[in-house]
Amino acid sequence: MKKIRLITAVITALSAVTAFSAAASAADVIDFENGKYSFVSMKTDDGGDDSVLSVVDFNGSKQLKVEVTDCKNVPKVCFDLNSILKKRDFEKVKTIEMDITIESKDGTTPPGWAGGAIGTQGGSNSPAWSQTPWELEENKKAVTDQTTICKKFLLYSDRLVNGTPDTQMILMRWGAEVDYNMYVDNIRFFDSDGKALKLSLRASSPKQTSETEEESETEAVTETETEAVTEAATEPVPETEPVTETETEPAAEEESEHETEAVTEAETEEILPESDNDTTSSTTGNVSAFAAASAVVLSGYAVAMTRRKKKQS
Repeated sequence: MKKIRLITAVITALSAVTAFSAAASAADVIDFENGKYSFVSMKTDDGGDDSVLSVVDFNGSKQLKVEVTDCKNVPKVCFDLNSILKKRDFEKVKTIEMDITIESKDGTTPPGWAGGAIGTQGGSNSPAWSQTPWELEENKKAVTDQTTICKKFLLYSDRLVNGTPDTQMILMRWGAEVDYNMYVDNIRFFDSDGKALKLSLRASSPKQTSETEEESETEAVTETETEAVTEAATEPVPETEPVTETETEPAAEEESEHETEAVTEAETEEILPESDNDTTSSTTGNVSAFAAASAVVLSGYAVAMTRRKKKQS
């Protein structure tokens, strides 16, 4: 009976590790499936349109909707890169890609030719503004096909600089004649080898921390969580009163089974913290969760064997 309970505990612990690993994995794409877009805003200076932003279901997935107020103006969709990229990864970015779709508001009129640019710049204009143009071919449908557009960093002077505050990426579409909505999805940042960089999405904040402060905070949180997991998994179980000779063997076994199950379940609940993608890497989370899960099973088995030996002696 004890072996069955321990096997059940192993399966439960490993299932929890699998779920924890999936949650802790860092994303390499912004697909808006979680409905969050606090790192996006509209720039309305110099003819920028006061478009309305939202996340909606569109073409089978959640996408960022840019509801343009005046089609003659230029919507300037601003992405706060300090809230998207890791501080040490700015200079690794060589290409930015995203998918866009344009639909006419009346649902019948084709939106016509569409063109614009993706630009980037750092705080205090350092690095300076640079942009890559894009365009969609004119078609006869009210909703264009989803098209991938990109921003390339061809010049050394255009590259993003690690830790630069107020670094922005701006998506623009030039003025048009047909009222329309624009949809954005699947934003990725690639390095020189064409590999998508892992992102560090967090709420946009006017105060940007330095790379040293961010790394120190990450290390502190990771260390604290690891210590908490270790202490929870290895905390000794208080010994109970010795079993007297007058007590029957079945009663002793039943008590041991209940206590072992309670200890295993309680420790399992303690050692599985929620993942924090902003501060803890997937590698650290996976190792901590696996080590803690193993400690729970071994701890429960040790308690059961110790109580059986006491009962037999």
